[in-house]
Amino acid sequence: MTVSRSLNQPETVSPATRRRVLAAVDELKYVPNVVGQGLRHRRTMVVGFVVSDVSNPFGVQQIQGVSRAARAQGYTVVFAITDGDPDEELRQIRALAGRRVDGIILSPVYNTPDAVEFSQGQGIPIVVIDYAMPQNDVDVVRCDTREASRELTRYLLNLGHTQIAMLSGNEKIVTAVDRAEGYADAMREAGMEPDVTFGDFSVEGGAKGTESLLRRTEPPTAIVTGNNFIALGAAHTARRLGVEVPSDLSIVTFDNARTDMVLDPFFTGIVQPVMEIAEVATDLLLDRILGRFEGRGRTRILQTQFEIHNSTSEKLTDKQRSLRKPT
Repeated sequence: MTVSRSLNQPETVSPATRRRVLAAVDELKYVPNVVGQGLRHRRTMVVGFVVSDVSNPFGVQQIQGVSRAARAQGYTVVFAITDGDPDEELRQIRALAGRRVDGIILSPVYNTPDAVEFSQGQGIPIVVIDYAMPQNDVDVVRCDTREASRELTRYLLNLGHTQIAMLSGNEKIVTAVDRAEGYADAMREAGMEPDVTFGDFSVEGGAKGTESLLRRTEPPTAIVTGNNFIALGAAHTARRLGVEVPSDLSIVTFDNARTDMVLDPFFTGIVQPVMEIAEVATDLLLDRILGRFEGRGRTRILQTQFEIHNSTSEKLTDKQRSLRKPT
């Protein structure tokens, strides 16, 4: 009992007693049985984080943010990766429920209700990162990427571009649709017809979409891309086809790397506060786990940052373009 109090309620024992207990713990390399403690207190001090993609720095920053916020409140995090498979997502959430985690942070594949409904049906609090969840009463932390896409498109319009296309991700993914709709909003506001291609949030998807656009009789002079991988595919394809970025083709994107992460930022684009999103989501979850909040789902929308780099320029006339090229 004295050992337990020294480790878990140090204020209930004298400093001298606690020093002797800690010395014995160190000498014996004693590790408390957290499983037993969890059964006794009905709390495991573990949360699960189900993440869709760790090949993208976006996913890595989410992991860092969740880890930091959980650790600050004495929690351990168990990670599960779904690789963009909604069936695997549900399997991983079932597995976490079986391991009696206290709560789940979900970065979902789609914004369908199944995963959230299952977790809540098991009595496990859950919070969702990045996606609106209109069919669920659940805490959500995200950015307004529709408005951000509108901002990107307006920037290109202000540079004088009128032939602007959009390459987005899978049409089943809510952020792909939101970003396409924001682009379409800005184009229609300017009296122009949107030109959207849905594909994959991948380098290959960006390459395929860009090749199709640049093979047109009248190719676009600017492209809004749904994420950084699509932008990379677009830039590589433009170079392969002899199209110069940005003098011949301007490219803007989402999920651009922060300037503190890369030596020479290239893409003009939207930077989301990924680590902050993850930290806020973890705090909301722990509020519910620890009984600090009860009530309907809360939505926190964080601000994005717009950074201008080397992938965009004013639209040039044919004469201006010829004068800029070396003879």
